[in-house]
Amino acid sequence: MAERISEGEQAVMEVLWADSPLTAAEVAERIPNERGWSERTVKTMLGRLLTKGALVHEEDGRRYLY
Repeated sequence: MAERISEGEQAVMEVLWADSPLTAAEVAERIPNERGWSERTVKTMLGRLLTKGALVHEEDGRRYLY
């Protein structure tokens, strides 16, 4: 059975569903301000989503696109 994603992870996925591929910094810019998340927090969420298999990424030079 697939792991469920959290409310925070859902917010990240909604950004990516609306417009992808994006870098972690671009995802962080599009997260609503009321969440108050740093880019580091968004990177943590992206890592969790990758681990759960809910997301994939590709290398683009020195950055990842999600």
